[in-house]
Amino acid sequence: MKTHFDCFPCFIKQTSRTGKLLELTDDKIWLLIRNALSVLSDMDVSWPPPKNAVAIYDMISDFLGTEDPFSSIKDRSTKEVLKLYPLLEERIKTHADPLEAAIRLAVCGNVIDYGTSSDFNLLDELDRIFNVDFYKWEYDEFKDRLNRADWVLYIGDNSGESVFDRLLIEELARPVKFVVRGGPIINDVTYKDAIDAGIHKVATIVSSGCRVPGIDFEWCSEEFLKLYHEAPMIISKGQGNFETLSDEKREIFFLFKIKCDVVARHLDCPLGSMFMGRVQSN
Repeated sequence: MKTHFDCFPCFIKQTSRTGKLLELTDDKIWLLIRNALSVLSDMDVSWPPPKNAVAIYDMISDFLGTEDPFSSIKDRSTKEVLKLYPLLEERIKTHADPLEAAIRLAVCGNVIDYGTSSDFNLLDELDRIFNVDFYKWEYDEFKDRLNRADWVLYIGDNSGESVFDRLLIEELARPVKFVVRGGPIINDVTYKDAIDAGIHKVATIVSSGCRVPGIDFEWCSEEFLKLYHEAPMIISKGQGNFETLSDEKREIFFLFKIKCDVVARHLDCPLGSMFMGRVQSN
């Protein structure tokens, strides 16, 4: 996906939201917004939005003098979801189809995203996820590919959400390589965040090699590229990964909640829809 002009006001909104989340003064938030406007003027609209987002969040990090402004927010998100772990595990075990339950919960966890919104209620999402109709639900195709795969490449998204990923990984019953960001960006999962979520107990953690809140092959490591091309099955979590991988020719199972008008129009589906399946690239 390319950056759409509707992404520009969204980047400004993200900047303002970040300032509020970090409890900055109004004067500092105004400075952040002015700096963001300068960054926007140099953006390459042929890039996908997550790749352009790096410049925005680099500016925020430089302004605040910290590499990981969302560190405490990520830690809190992970701890809060870990408290729910026994309940989530029980819901999976007692469901008629544990794999289906784990997939639904993994998509439910995708609401934990401070890049698109800080206005979400995880418990409300948990209450409705088992009854909601997904915009796309390619469960039979997912199971078929899983049955033919001897290992899975699982591209992670956000901290906190990765606890839900851990539950799904356990149900895959296959060796999994779990991909994290190459460094801090928004509340996306890094190596440390994945360890905090217990991912190392169920998968091998590998880095994409880049800080894009998605996947950009130009900036990724050779190690990741090799795994990507060799993987017999790929699971991609989150909207940022979808925005950067949706034009790929190979089969990828995308699991995410559609939180953006641009993505909703791209898929011709309602905003807020749940998605589990592949896309047909042109």
